[in-house]
Amino acid sequence: MMTISPSCEANPTKEVGKRLKTRQDLVWNVYVGNFNSGRIEVHNVFDHWRLWQDLCKAAQKYKDSERPLFEEEARKTMMYYYWGKCEWEVVIDHCPHSDRRKDLKVDVYDQVRLNWGVFMDYLWENRAVLRRREKVK
Repeated sequence: MMTISPSCEANPTKEVGKRLKTRQDLVWNVYVGNFNSGRIEVHNVFDHWRLWQDLCKAAQKYKDSERPLFEEEARKTMMYYYWGKCEWEVVIDHCPHSDRRKDLKVDVYDQVRLNWGVFMDYLWENRAVLRRREKVK
């Protein structure tokens, strides 16, 4: 089996330190299993439309001085959509495989929580994008 680790990469076409402008500019990649192809693929957490809508509501609800409240709501939202659901899990195994070792199931929420502080800084710095709340085309 393949050993995986969470991936967070900024959009390489953007300049470092430049504010993002649209929802498509926000990127936070994680690994997910594709049941149809049997492969592990990279998924941007912001591509989940309901998660995006809830994060937009939270960004509009809390003022700039209420970051801890925003963080708590973002944590609950991430848990609701990505925590403990088999379609968002991947299995990490040792290489070489051994029956004595246990496999580790990691979902999207676990991957984001590994870098939670960085993730929240990323959201907080780009809350203007969330507040714009683009409509579905």
